[in-house]
Amino acid sequence: MRLKQIKAIDLKEEGRKYDFIFPIGATEQHGPFLPFGTDTYITDYVVDEIEKQFPQVIILPTLEFSRSQEHREFFGTIWLKEETLGQILEDTCKSLAARARNIFLISFHANDEVIKRFIEQSEDSFEGTQITLLEMCDQEDIKNIEQLLGGTIDEHAGNTEISNMLCINQQLVKTLAIDYPKPKVLNPWQTGNLHDQSKSGIADNNPEWIVNEKIGEEILRIYVKRTVTNLNKYLVRTEQ
Repeated sequence: MRLKQIKAIDLKEEGRKYDFIFPIGATEQHGPFLPFGTDTYITDYVVDEIEKQFPQVIILPTLEFSRSQEHREFFGTIWLKEETLGQILEDTCKSLAARARNIFLISFHANDEVIKRFIEQSEDSFEGTQITLLEMCDQEDIKNIEQLLGGTIDEHAGNTEISNMLCINQQLVKTLAIDYPKPKVLNPWQTGNLHDQSKSGIADNNPEWIVNEKIGEEILRIYVKRTVTNLNKYLVRTEQ
């Protein structure tokens, strides 16, 4: 259920603690073929599927701005400093902690290091509340996705994300020119400025364009399965 849709009276059961999911997206350039909200759309897709299977979990409104500073040279990107994002995480968790059993942070975008650091630094700050990064993908999943693609998974705005968005909302995807060049981008996030290595904003070292809705659907299924598996594991552990 969505926090923005329920009423305060619905949460007044004496002594009850709740499980929350806090989805974090991004608003940043995604090359010439995808919208700025791509990471948010993918995160929301996974969260929508979670809601169907875990109706008792309370889902917060998605935070649509996050750490996107490596895209700052592309106009339209909205980015938060890592310290700002960390403060938002802290304030949000503090707002819920009194009645929260679990707060699961989930993000398709590259926020994991900030989230992990926040959890590590706040380990003793939320007694009685477990704060967890709910991961969508692991190394096994990456290998399975690379098998689907017949090559490396993209870092940004390439084969997987275009295929994902074809599945989520085709109208938001610009028709791909199959001969559109892909610059080779090594460690695109270590420079702090993707524009230095890719003027198009694409970071996909698979030399071929392998893009279609069927692949996107299969990749999204992998993300959902992993997320549901992890959520089940953490909920069972908390209930024991």
